[in-house]
Amino acid sequence: MGISIYYTCMRNHNLTSSEQQEITAIIDKYNAGFEMKDIGETFYVYDYDQEEPTVIFAGSTKLPLSDNFEDTLQALFYWLTCLTDIRRSITNGDWHVHLDDTDAIWDEETGWHMPGD
Repeated sequence: MGISIYYTCMRNHNLTSSEQQEITAIIDKYNAGFEMKDIGETFYVYDYDQEEPTVIFAGSTKLPLSDNFEDTLQALFYWLTCLTDIRRSITNGDWHVHLDDTDAIWDEETGWHMPGD
């Protein structure tokens, strides 16, 4: 059984081409730099209906299961940083980011973090 981080952004119009290009570059950078590929998943974005402009970005990434809990935390913080960069590249969206049943918290200065961080 694994733990996943889930992310969704909604708004009334689709991503612009410049937003999409920036998001793709961010995801490629973070996936290439992810050091735990042997025990964890890289960042994943769902395919969704581009004609329905309510959900403009959504996905989930399973965190690594390891005997060392620090690996799981390190991956969580890594992907939250990726999501912070993505959120800052999308103009005017309503976001929901959560780790199974615990919501992440958005802070304009520091970005996404989990309660108690």
